[in-house]
Amino acid sequence: MRFSTSENLDSHLVKGWSNSDCVRPWQQAQMSKPTLRIPSRAIECHPEDHNCPAGRNPVCQYSLRSQKYVCCEDKKDADIPTCPKYYETLLLPCGSSVDSQCPRGYRCLGSLGDDSIKLCCKPNRTLEYREPEHTFRENRIVPRLLPVAPAYELIATFNDEQISMGQLFDASILDRLADPPVMSAGVELHDEKLYTIVIADATAKAVTWLVANIAAFDGQLEIHRRTKSAVSYQTPDLTDKPVGMHTMILALFEQNDTWTQKDLARIAMDDFHFGEWLEENAHVLPSQPLAATFYGYSTKKDDRKRI
Repeated sequence: MRFSTSENLDSHLVKGWSNSDCVRPWQQAQMSKPTLRIPSRAIECHPEDHNCPAGRNPVCQYSLRSQKYVCCEDKKDADIPTCPKYYETLLLPCGSSVDSQCPRGYRCLGSLGDDSIKLCCKPNRTLEYREPEHTFRENRIVPRLLPVAPAYELIATFNDEQISMGQLFDASILDRLADPPVMSAGVELHDEKLYTIVIADATAKAVTWLVANIAAFDGQLEIHRRTKSAVSYQTPDLTDKPVGMHTMILALFEQNDTWTQKDLARIAMDDFHFGEWLEENAHVLPSQPLAATFYGYSTKKDDRKRI
């Protein structure tokens, strides 16, 4: 299917792509190595030869900016858009809600998590979704805040209340988060392994609790009041900045090795990014949490209308 250039240029997405060689906003150009004579530039390709270098889903695309075919690949930790639930995704941006821009049987719909990105989508009620990965992606926790979805949902209980993924605690009930949660991984742990628990405030970019080198006993975490925390639990407060909703990620990792005091001392208390932290400590932690959940709290009363 061919689309006229004038039709595509009306799209707000295409206008946003004008500063990029790659049509898909979650991709970037594969660049050549600079030399003393020639600076780094987008690698050219031919659409029928598939001659792009190895990379993250490399593809040969026509660049509206440079008017030639160039090699593009997914950005690191790219938040690749997908169609809403029970729709097959064709990674073909349609630019506006015009179904005629899509192949027969597809509809032009807003992508999951970002309605401003329009994709060609085909209904399919037989699709199955793996949890908890789908919920983490649907809420844009993965990969925007956490690089890889957990293998299992972490069951967390605050003040005798078992929370659900994405649950929001209003400013009026922050006292329920006064103490660290009691947790269950939903899978039997190995007594010969060590584990790390971390809570990160993705909004404030801060670690609010971290316990390292946790032993398991009879397949369960051994955390009690005398367990020493690398970062003491910080109770959410009405004065926390920024004002508004805070997204919290609670993750359990099975360690590759034992944390040293030197490594623990290097943990950034502020400007914390999960992806960077996991890369820096890849010798201790895997990139995928064994189990995780997420929740939120607000520093102001929820005034949204109830239906």
